[in-house]
Amino acid sequence: MPGYPGGMPSATSTGYRSRDASRLALPVRLMLILLTNDDGIDAPGLRALVEAFEDEQPWVVAPAGPCSGTGQALGLYADIGVERRGPREWAVGGTPTDCVKLALLELLPGPPGLVLSGINPGPNMGYNIHYSGTVAAATEAAFWGIPAIAASVGAGKPAHLDSAAAVLARIVRAGGWRALPMHTVLNVNVPDLPAERIGRAVWTRSARFSADVPFTVVDPGKVYRYTRWVGQDVSPGAHPTDVETLTRGDISLTLLGTDRSLEAGGLPPLL
Repeated sequence: MPGYPGGMPSATSTGYRSRDASRLALPVRLMLILLTNDDGIDAPGLRALVEAFEDEQPWVVAPAGPCSGTGQALGLYADIGVERRGPREWAVGGTPTDCVKLALLELLPGPPGLVLSGINPGPNMGYNIHYSGTVAAATEAAFWGIPAIAASVGAGKPAHLDSAAAVLARIVRAGGWRALPMHTVLNVNVPDLPAERIGRAVWTRSARFSADVPFTVVDPGKVYRYTRWVGQDVSPGAHPTDVETLTRGDISLTLLGTDRSLEAGGLPPLL
């Protein structure tokens, strides 16, 4: 893996109760790992992660059904049901963000050392990271200072989830994620290829799309449907982008921030 940009985070920084330096120092096999997703607890991508991390005995708190495209939404207008599916698994009748909140505040026996969200069928790149429930679940963990990874594979109907899960297991066990700056998410997009054909890992920027995907017109003026699994052209900008990297067959690693505020220096007074 390439070296991490930005340096090591401070062990004294505060987050969800606090980012416990001793917890981060634990071997991965002794660490409490939370797995979640936005496709539902029975989704093949999540099951591939559970299998890949069998030795680590991960905990699973995931939506009871599909929640793709819900972003950072909360289930504010109805009670949230929780069903225990096993010794370390819960299905939640809510959004991916609800799942992580419930895991941290109610369901887990202690704070996790790592939250891993995925594996999403289809990439989460460019503007789509803002709509993604997969990225949102990891973002919720990052809000509270917990190291978080969002994972996706580059096909809507993937044929090589085992290869993608193996990449994620290598990333986690290698330990480089421990250097993630506080309140950030590592967004990983893995090509849907056999293991021997997957390229190198590359640090990338999120692409900017040059045009949105048109709706599918079911009944003009009355009924429309989102068109899914359609490629989008990318505007010129900083390279390498997540889109070009994944298209080339390499693994895209994008560091995402959770602070959406920007310095306003140089802007004129508005009142």
